[in-house]
Amino acid sequence: MKKNKKRIIIILATLFFPVFILYNLFWYGWMKNKYTAYKEGLNEFVPNRSYVLSESSYLYNVKFPNYLSFVGNLGVATDDNKIALIIWPSFFGENTYGVQIKDENDQVYSIMIKRDLSVVDNENADLIKNNKEQIEILFKKAQEKWGDSVL
Repeated sequence: MKKNKKRIIIILATLFFPVFILYNLFWYGWMKNKYTAYKEGLNEFVPNRSYVLSESSYLYNVKFPNYLSFVGNLGVATDDNKIALIIWPSFFGENTYGVQIKDENDQVYSIMIKRDLSVVDNENADLIKNNKEQIEILFKKAQEKWGDSVL
C-alpha cells in the first residue's frame, strides 16, 4: 500500500512539474510582451513592478501583474489627483476601465465604466456625466501614450 502511494505521488509530481514550468514560461513571456511596451518612457518606481511619469499636467503609471497573475493596469490621472482613469489590459477580449473621482469633500468614488463612458452600476452615473469631458481627455492621453491597444 505504501509503495502505491509513493508511486502515485511520484507520477503526479512528474506530471505537475512540467505543467508548472510551462505555465511560468507562458506567463513570463506574455507579461513581458504585453507590459514592456507600456513602460517605455516611464521612470521605474518599484523595480520590475511599477513605472510612473509626470508629464504636461498628467500622471501616468504602469503596474505589472503580480507573479502568475494576468492582471496589471495602466493609469492616467490629473496632476491634482481629482480624476484618474484606470485601464486593465485584457489577455482575452476587451480591456476593462474604471475611474476614480474625488469630489469637493475629498470623497473618492471608484466607478467601473465602459469605453463609451456608460457605467456598469447606475449609482454613480451623474459623476461620470459631470466629468465626461475630463474623462475623455484622460482616454485621449492614454491613447497618445500607449496607442490604440488601450481603447
